[in-house]
Amino acid sequence: MFKKVFWFTAIILLFTTTVVDASNFLNSGIPDEVRSENDADYELQYNIIIENVKNGNIFQVMLDGEEKKLGNVLVPANTTYTASDGFWAAQYSRSIFNSSANVTATGVNAMHLRVAPDDMYDPEQAQKGRYEVWKPQLISLLPDREYDKAGPGPHPGRISTDIPGGKKLFGGASSAYVGSPISYLTEDGNWKDIENYYDENDIDSAPKNLKIDVYKPSTEHGTPTSIIFENEVGGDVVLNYSSSYSKMIATVIQRVEGTGRFGGSEYADTGFVRANHGGVIDLSTSPYVGFTWDAELRGGFQIVPSNHAVYSRHFLDLNYINRPQYMIVAYKGAEPDQLYDPVYFDEKEGLSYDPHFEAVAPLFANYIKPKHVTNHDMLPPAANKVQIPEQTKKGQSTRFEFSYDGGETWHEPEPFLGVHNNNLIDVTHIKLHLEY
Repeated sequence: MFKKVFWFTAIILLFTTTVVDASNFLNSGIPDEVRSENDADYELQYNIIIENVKNGNIFQVMLDGEEKKLGNVLVPANTTYTASDGFWAAQYSRSIFNSSANVTATGVNAMHLRVAPDDMYDPEQAQKGRYEVWKPQLISLLPDREYDKAGPGPHPGRISTDIPGGKKLFGGASSAYVGSPISYLTEDGNWKDIENYYDENDIDSAPKNLKIDVYKPSTEHGTPTSIIFENEVGGDVVLNYSSSYSKMIATVIQRVEGTGRFGGSEYADTGFVRANHGGVIDLSTSPYVGFTWDAELRGGFQIVPSNHAVYSRHFLDLNYINRPQYMIVAYKGAEPDQLYDPVYFDEKEGLSYDPHFEAVAPLFANYIKPKHVTNHDMLPPAANKVQIPEQTKKGQSTRFEFSYDGGETWHEPEPFLGVHNNNLIDVTHIKLHLEY
C-alpha cells in the first residue's frame, strides 16, 4: 500500500512557498470535504495487460500471479487520436500517481486511455473558447462489434476486442477506475509510464504492450461503501463508510426527473453503473440487451459536476442544464444561479464553481467503476455456462437503488427505455453502492 504523492506540487514548492492544492485543475482547489479521499492510500488489486497486436491476448494478472484470459485484440491501435469536444472531460483526469497517463473514462461500452501530452487543464485558457485549448491524445479499447459501428474503418487509436460489452474488462469483474495508471513495456522488458513513451515517440504510433494498474482506495475511515444523493435542489450528497462514518461532501443544484437514450446503456443491466469519467456518473435503467442498433432499447440518467455543465452549455453546445435526465452537483452549499452565467472563468473570481468537482474523487475519479459480477465470473474456464443460469452477485457489484420516502426504504429501479421527462419525479434519494 502506498500514499498518493503529488510530486508536481513538491517540485513547485522548491521554487515558491505557495501551497498548491491536490487538484486536477489549475487555478482551483478541491472541496475540503473530500480532501482525504483525494489523498488516499491505494492498494494494488490487479493488472490488466493488453498485447496491442493482431490476435494479441488481453488478460488480468492477480496479486498471486494468476493470469485470467479476458479476450483477444482483433484490431490493434497503431496510433493515437485526438479527443473530440464531445469528450471535453478527457482533459480533466490524472492518474493516482498524478501522471497525465490514466484511464480517463471507464464504461461498459468502452475504456478510454489518455496517453499524451503531459499537460494540465487550464480553465483560464478555456474561457477564451474551445479552439484555444489543447486536446489530449487517446487510445480506446472497444468491445466486440463496437469498432465497426462507426463504419468499416480503419479507426485510428481504437483497439477492437472480442470481449462483449458489459463483461469482464467492460463493466464486469475486471474493469478499472478513472485515474488508473497506464504503462508500456520497454525494449529492455520494464514497465514504464506511457507518458515517457510519447516523450520519445510521435503520437502517430502506439506501444505493442500496455498495462493498466487497478488500485483500491482507502482513507483513515476505511473504504467508502455508498454515496447517497438527495434528489432535490439543495439536497445533500453523503458519503458512507463501512466504519459507520459518513459525511456530506457535495450539494445537488439540479435534480433528476427523467431518463434518456444514453449510448452504452444497452450493455448495463437495470440499476447498474454504465460509465464514469471526470465529468459524469452514468447510471442505467435499461435491461442488458448487448449489441444493438436500436436506440430505443437504451435508458438511463447522468450525474454531472457543475463546471462541466457550465462549459458544455456555453462553449460546446452540449446542454445538461434544465434537462430532466441530468442531476448536477457542486461543492457543499452551492447555488444553481451560476449555471446560467456564460462566464466560466474570471481572473478575479476563478471558476464558476470553486472549489470544483471535475475529475475529483470520490464522485468523478478513483472510486466508481462499472462492475456487474455474476456467478459465471466465479466458474472455472472449463465450466459449461450454458447449463448454469446466470445470477448477479449484488454484494460484489456497483449498483444503485431508489428511495421514494426520504431514504426510509430502498427499492431496485424499474426498467425504463427511451426518453421520459418525469418518470423519476417521485424519487427522493439515489443510493450508489460501491464495490471494489
